[in-house]
Amino acid sequence: MDTTSQIICVVIIYMLMRRAQAKRLPRDRDNTSILSGNAYTLELLRGSDRQCIELMRMSREAYVRLCMHFRHRLWLNDSRYVSVEEKMAMFLTIIGHNERYVVIKRRFQHSSQTIHKYFHEVLAAMMTFAREMIVPSTFDPNPDSHGAHKSLRRIFKVFYYPILYTFYIIKVFNV
Repeated sequence: MDTTSQIICVVIIYMLMRRAQAKRLPRDRDNTSILSGNAYTLELLRGSDRQCIELMRMSREAYVRLCMHFRHRLWLNDSRYVSVEEKMAMFLTIIGHNERYVVIKRRFQHSSQTIHKYFHEVLAAMMTFAREMIVPSTFDPNPDSHGAHKSLRRIFKVFYYPILYTFYIIKVFNV
């Protein structure tokens, strides 16, 4: 093959590639919300306490304390793009509202695989948290005594009473 033939072949290949590339459909961005997942989480934390209770089923103070506790115990860590608060918000939204990954994917602007990964990461941390918090009943007639559920008081200070009451009801029916 002489030089002219080689140049013609290269030009033809180039033109065929350009034509094939022009036929491809442009890829549309899947997540078009103005707020990213981190910005949405920050908006929740800066918004009203009622909004936090409605969306995550707990007050802002309890949510922040829970995230701090998980971070302090090294059960959850910030990843490259997702903070502990965002992971916890995704988990609580899925659990609290029975949402599917697709809905959370749109709201927090992460892939379904990322949502799945962090949901199970937080779930494993919650299971560790449950083993730490749920203690055998002492059958103490006064559950509000100073020694009862010190670990819950240390984390939630004021918010442990509904949790304690629910746990007590469950223990009564499991006997």
